[in-house]
Amino acid sequence: MNPVPRAISVAALLLLSGVTLGATSSVDIVDFNFAPQTVVVNLGDSVRWVNKGTFPHQPARTEVPFIWTSPILTSGKAFTRDFTTAGTYTYKCAIHPSMTGTVIVRTAENSRINIGNSIVQTVLPITLNLTGKQASQVYLGSYIVNAQSGCANCHSCPTYAPGHNPYLGQAKRFNATTYLAGGVGFAGGAVVSANLTPVNGRPAGLGLGQFKELLRTGHDPDVPGALLPVMPWPIFGMMTDADLNAVYVYLSAVPPATTPAQSCGLGQ
Repeated sequence: MNPVPRAISVAALLLLSGVTLGATSSVDIVDFNFAPQTVVVNLGDSVRWVNKGTFPHQPARTEVPFIWTSPILTSGKAFTRDFTTAGTYTYKCAIHPSMTGTVIVRTAENSRINIGNSIVQTVLPITLNLTGKQASQVYLGSYIVNAQSGCANCHSCPTYAPGHNPYLGQAKRFNATTYLAGGVGFAGGAVVSANLTPVNGRPAGLGLGQFKELLRTGHDPDVPGALLPVMPWPIFGMMTDADLNAVYVYLSAVPPATTPAQSCGLGQ
């Protein structure tokens, strides 16, 4: 493989996703019930209680930690609270103590795993090969690749599916057909991003050791001594081993795809 394309190939792991991050989950108060009684949210998400019944209610938590109380909610009124600390929090109606509910806030790690899974299911969608892999590690890799590192921007041609380019005000969806298959042109087309999808189960044909060496040092295993241009390996190389392992496993799980014959512009 050409050293320049390989450079970009393992480089762009940044898909700008936030599929469920910052989301708000709704709990309806209907007569004397919280529905759903238990809600599970990602770290940093919000819960919104809406009184859809006749009687006034006041969701509140009086136990340490995370003590809080809402205003009295008459019919049609709502209260929203952010949850920024992981844990399981029971609450009740301060007016009707027999009414109880629970908010479960995922840890930061589990939030990233959940969002990574959500990206695969909704923003792509693609079918991953999970055989012999730990699903949680794969979905963590999805979060890093798709929500933190920008891979699709440089390694999918085009990045977005027809009619789903967010830069045009359209609902975002990545191009699943050529996802991470390379073909994005740089420097007037003199440099074209490489295909990151698996070859014999290995991302871009690289073993784990080669992959991590490339990310850490910028050296292309095909061209000893040459440093990869364009690709921000000095930044990606600062990831922990656990994160790089997760990225590798995720890239091993994505469907193989063929690089388009005609190159695209960045972020199309």
